[in-house]
Amino acid sequence: MHRGAGANLCITTAALTLNMSDLQISSVSQVKQFGEMSLDFRKMELRRAGQPIQITLREFKVLKFLVCRPGIVVSRQRLLYSLWPKRKLSSYRTVDNCIAKLRQKIESNPDYPVFIRTVHGVGYKFVPQEDTHSSGSSLLTQGTEAK
Repeated sequence: MHRGAGANLCITTAALTLNMSDLQISSVSQVKQFGEMSLDFRKMELRRAGQPIQITLREFKVLKFLVCRPGIVVSRQRLLYSLWPKRKLSSYRTVDNCIAKLRQKIESNPDYPVFIRTVHGVGYKFVPQEDTHSSGSSLLTQGTEAK
């Protein structure tokens, strides 16, 4: 019997450790900021400069998936299988169209995206901070403001 009680104690200790980890994870900020945008995971809200931006559930899921993997190239296939698992008629164009709609909502200039960048032949990468050294639009904006 003592052996069984010890096993229960170990399981209980492991469960308590797991619960503490869960608490630590949930205490991490659930709002991601990038540029003037903020994405609140709990409220499922996207805001630009504090003003709400309407997005669909699918757009929210795609944006959250990318935002949680900053700087990592995510293939169109991975996005498709992760976020459209039961849709047999979905294709890479489905992903591309969703990304295009997101860019319309979060990018200052969707033709020259800063946050959701295309990695040609592979997929997409979320870049949380604008790199002013590689973005021609930023340099142009800075130059026109100085005049």
